[in-house]
Amino acid sequence: MNNIMPIKERLAQKSAISGKAGAAIMSDMLNDEKIMNLVTTHYNSITCENEMKPEIILGDKPAFRVDSEERICNDDPVLILDFSRADKIMDYIKIYNEKNTDDPIRVRGHVLVWHSQTPDWFFREKYDIRRPYVCRDRMMKRLENYIREVIEHYDGAGSPYRGIIYAWDVVNEQIEPDDFDPDWNPGAVRYTCNGKNTGWYNVFQGDISYITQAFVFANRYAPRDVKLFYNDYNDADPVKRDKICILLRQIRETEGARIDGMGMQAHYHMDFPSVEQLAEAVRAYSSIVEEIQFTEFDLQSSRGYDGSDRELELNREGERYRELFQTIYGLDKEDGINITGVTFWGTHDGASWLQDVSFVGGGADGSRPQMPLPFDDDYNVKPSYWGIIDA
Repeated sequence: MNNIMPIKERLAQKSAISGKAGAAIMSDMLNDEKIMNLVTTHYNSITCENEMKPEIILGDKPAFRVDSEERICNDDPVLILDFSRADKIMDYIKIYNEKNTDDPIRVRGHVLVWHSQTPDWFFREKYDIRRPYVCRDRMMKRLENYIREVIEHYDGAGSPYRGIIYAWDVVNEQIEPDDFDPDWNPGAVRYTCNGKNTGWYNVFQGDISYITQAFVFANRYAPRDVKLFYNDYNDADPVKRDKICILLRQIRETEGARIDGMGMQAHYHMDFPSVEQLAEAVRAYSSIVEEIQFTEFDLQSSRGYDGSDRELELNREGERYRELFQTIYGLDKEDGINITGVTFWGTHDGASWLQDVSFVGGGADGSRPQMPLPFDDDYNVKPSYWGIIDA
């Protein structure tokens, strides 16, 4: 593994990409020497797979500051946020950077606003699951407080982590065409998740102000050099692409908001998207925002693959990787397109979320074996890796 070209080096060499090559990691990987050697060799960016999501920072149950108890009757109590799991990763990166000043690793913050992995009590009166949902004004205050506390924890004056995070996914996965009829109106957004109304929909009833204001709040508290992204899957689907473009424009037109880029999750398949659809999507988003990042790159195996001809499937995936990265490299050299990063959603095949059944956007249904990343279960390179290198 140490004798092959790092992915971060090839991305910079083969295209105009001057940004980041990254992987998603989890805090329990930090003590695995093989995994972290792979990460530090090939990547200069990491994303916390779960540790910075609201579910982890807010916790299963609300915790309150003792000195805020008297406010419970008249106002929201002050929440205690739990950064401990994310801070383990940030501490590792901080120490690594101090020892490797010429080759530091930076972090993509993921994610401030998401309908999934956000506890329902966060939307309820007094943060009590038994109480009704709060009004929009109250929820907007909670949203601002949450974004402020998270961003200031990592980039506020005196934070030991200041300067490590280079981008935030401010809002995640709020467009879902399947939720709407063909006459979907520009202001409508996702309202269900796994058959249930989301907390954001239960409070805002389809009003997108929580999305646009999230970018106002993020702009208010984040340093100017920390880039702010909208992030979504099925990013090259023509129907969804056009609806995302509407949302991006609405965010840009909101007074006080800042949006720097579009995060294309890139949970792709062997047969979708076509390279033409990928190119059309990148060009469409680039006409609205300044940067494109592929934020959760992986590749599901062929439909019908049952594991019986592994070598054939590996070679097919390698060719698909080559096709996709050749397209990405070419697009990045076009005028008006600025691709600033590619992050893979996992370190190696064995750690991929696609190994488990997940019906969250881009997930797998458990019907076939998956080999979605550049490195196999034993951390060895695959044809997918060479697809990136040789594209």
